[in-house]
Formats: sequence, structure tokens, C-alpha cells
Amino acid sequence: MRKRFTSLLLALTVGTSVGGPAWAQDLTFSATADKTTLNVGDPLVLTITLGGDISGIEIPVFEFPEGFTVASRSQSSNFSIRLGTVERSLTLAYVLIPQQGGTFQLGPFQITQKDQAFSTEPLAVTVEKPAVPPRLGPEGGRFTL
Repeated sequence: MRKRFTSLLLALTVGTSVGGPAWAQDLTFSATADKTTLNVGDPLVLTITLGGDISGIEIPVFEFPEGFTVASRSQSSNFSIRLGTVERSLTLAYVLIPQQGGTFQLGPFQITQKDQAFSTEPLAVTVEKPAVPPRLGPEGGRFTL
């Protein structure tokens, strides 16, 4: 029994390593926003995700419309091999704070992989001015009506 198990394990190992690991999929590239309508000063989380074969990708510094401030930026990555198939993903998250009202377009965002360009769909975002501006209370602190 032990000999049969070892032979099976060896066959599986050799079978999955011949020719190296296979990629789970071609490159996927997308951008999403957690909301499309918000008020001036409210945070917007923009998430840019790359998946599949992300080797050789050139990620530029992404530009945002005038009137948006980047409050924070984070990056996370995931790498796994399952039965000889490589799965990788990279997620870039930006917290953007709009400073003025209007309708804005985020993107399209572009990357390059092995001299091939990829781009996301643009995202339309509407920033509204609050109906009532925040007022100062008697102690100088802000309070909401």
C-alpha cells in the first residue's frame, strides 16, 4: 500500500511539473469604485485589480482628475499554485477625496505587458456639494443638522 501511494504521489508530482506550471488565465485588468455619487469631502475607494499572468507588467503612476486628493494608497498581492496552475493577482486601492463638485471621469487606466497595452473602462463619478455646509457649534466643534 505504501509503495503504491509513493508511486501515485511521484506520478502526480512529475505530471504537474512537466513543462513548468501553467497560468490560470490570461491577464485581466479592471477598475471599480465603491460609489459613483458622493459629496465634496467624502472618501471614494478606487480599486484597480490585475489577475492571471501578471509577469512583466509595467504599472505607471496613475493620474486622477484635478480636484481629487489621494488620501492613501495600498497594494496587496496574492500568489498560489494549485495542481500546477499558477494564480496571481495584484490589487491597488486608492482613497480619493473630492475637493470640488461636478462630474468627473476616473480612467481609463492603462498598463503595459510585453509591449501590449491594456486599459480599463472609464468610471463616471458625480460629486455634489452638501445641501447644508457644516456649521460650528458654540464650543467650536462641528455638528450635523
